[in-house]
Amino acid sequence: MRPSVPVAAVAVSVLLLAGCSEGGHGGRGPVEGATKGAAGAPLGDFNGDGYDDFATAIRPTSASRGPLPARLAVVYGSAHGLDPRHHLVVDGAEDDYVGPLLRTDLDGDGFADLVVARFRHGSSRGAERVGQTVVLRGGPRGLAAPRPLGGGAAGLLALAAGDFDGDGAADLLASTADGRGAVRVLYGPFGTGARPARTAPLPTDRPRRTAPATATAGDFDGDHRTDVVLTYRYDVGQLDQPDQPAQPDRPGQPEPDDTAPLDTPVAHYRGGPEGLVRDQRPEARLAHALGTEGGPREPAAGDADHDGIDDLLAPGQGTLGPGRHRGSGRLTVVHGARSGLGRGRSDLTVDQSGPGLSRDARRGDGFGGSPSVGDITGDGRPDLVVATPEENDGNGRLTLLPGSRHGRGGEYDPAAGAREGDGGVQALDLDTPGVPGRHTPYGSDAFAPQPPLLDVDGDGHDDVIAAAPGYGRGRTGGFWVFRGTDHGLSTSDVHRFTPADLGIRFRTA
Repeated sequence: MRPSVPVAAVAVSVLLLAGCSEGGHGGRGPVEGATKGAAGAPLGDFNGDGYDDFATAIRPTSASRGPLPARLAVVYGSAHGLDPRHHLVVDGAEDDYVGPLLRTDLDGDGFADLVVARFRHGSSRGAERVGQTVVLRGGPRGLAAPRPLGGGAAGLLALAAGDFDGDGAADLLASTADGRGAVRVLYGPFGTGARPARTAPLPTDRPRRTAPATATAGDFDGDHRTDVVLTYRYDVGQLDQPDQPAQPDRPGQPEPDDTAPLDTPVAHYRGGPEGLVRDQRPEARLAHALGTEGGPREPAAGDADHDGIDDLLAPGQGTLGPGRHRGSGRLTVVHGARSGLGRGRSDLTVDQSGPGLSRDARRGDGFGGSPSVGDITGDGRPDLVVATPEENDGNGRLTLLPGSRHGRGGEYDPAAGAREGDGGVQALDLDTPGVPGRHTPYGSDAFAPQPPLLDVDGDGHDDVIAAAPGYGRGRTGGFWVFRGTDHGLSTSDVHRFTPADLGIRFRTA
C-alpha cells in the first residue's frame, strides 16, 4: 500500500463498483449525501478533517492479459475539492478488490472506516484464490492498511453494513466467497482482531441456491435499526415479464438453472432487537419496481422526501411495449414509513417522459441507474441523481432531479417541473459544453455518477463524481468531479483526473 504524500483529507470514488452507505438520518437535519453511521460518525469523511473523501475500485487492462486485478484507490478531499496528488492506492500484486465499498464506523472510534471484499492468491504457485473481507480503519491520518476480519468472518465477503439490532454498534451482512452458501450476519461490536461479537445465519424460510446479487441497507421504518433489501439474479429467458412466474415448459424457454431464486428475486428484512427478520409484505411491490427482462436492478437507500426515514430508490425497466419512452428505464421511489417500507406515501415514479428529460429515449437506455440522494443546491431539499448508462450506445449520461418547493418535504416533483418548464433538471454527459473530454462515436464510455453524493470541498453543497471506465477505448478511463452550487451542478469548473494521475497505468502490451 502506498500513500502519495501526507494528506489532510480522503475522497473515495468508484470506477467499477458503487459503494453502499448505511442510511438513516435520524431527524430532519440538513440532507446529506453520505449519512452517519451507527455511532454517529460522518461516513463521507475518513480522516475527520471536514471534507468528504472518495474511494474507488479501478480495474486496469492489458492488451495481452485482458482485465487485471482491481486496485483500491482513495483520493482525499480538501477546500479545493479532490486532489489526485493526495491519494492512497492499495495494490497487492494479485489482490482483486471486488466491492462493494462499504462506509461504516466498524470500531466505534468516531472515524468512518472502509470495508471491502477482495480475492487474493495463495502463496504457492497455482494456488486458488481466497476470498475475504478487509477493513481499512479511518483516523486522523486517513485510512490504514487493509486488515482481514477475524473470527467467524473468515472467508466471508461483505455485502452491506448497518446496525441491524439497534445496539449502537456497526454490523455487517456477508456471504461465502463461492457465492453458493448461506448468508450470515456479523454483529458488532468488532473487537480485537476485527472479530465480530457474534455471527448468525440470515433467517429464511426457503433456502436459495446462490448468494444475493446486491444488498441495500437503510432504515426504512425509522426505528433506528437498519433494514435490508436483497436482489437475486435469474436467467434472462426464464421470465416473460419481471413480475411473472417462470414458465419453463413454454417452447423456446430454457429450463431453470441454479441461478434462479426459489421464491422471489427480491427479499426484504427488517431490523429488530434480535437482528434481521424476513418481512415479505413489500417484496412483490419491490420486485415489480426493480424488474427488467434480465432480472432486478440494483437499488439504493436515501431520504428522498426529507422525513427522517430512508426510502428505497428503485431503478427498473419501465413499461414494456410500443412508444418512444417504453422500456427506456424508470426510477421508482418506494417511500419508507413508520409502518414499514412502502406502507406510507404512494410511490414516486420518474421516467424519461418527464419535463427536461431526454428527447432521444430508447428502449434499454437504463434510465434511473446508480441512484443517490443528497443536497446539491444547498437549499435543504433532497436532490436525486441518476444514470442513464446505455444512452448513446453505452456512452452514458447523468441527470440531476432537483428537490422541489412544491414536493412533500422538498421531494422532486415532476408535475411541478412541468408547470415550471423543466423544473431545473440537468442532463450532463461528455458532450455537454464545459465538460472536459468528448464521447467517442463508437460508444461504451459508460459515463455514470458514482454514489454516494459527497461534499468533497466542504462548501455545504454535495458534489457528483462520475466515472467513465470505457473512456479512451478502455485504456485510460477517467473521473469527473461536478461541483454542487445554488443553481445545480456547475459545468464551468469541472475537474477531471485519470487512474494514471493516481499512479495506476493501463498496460497496452
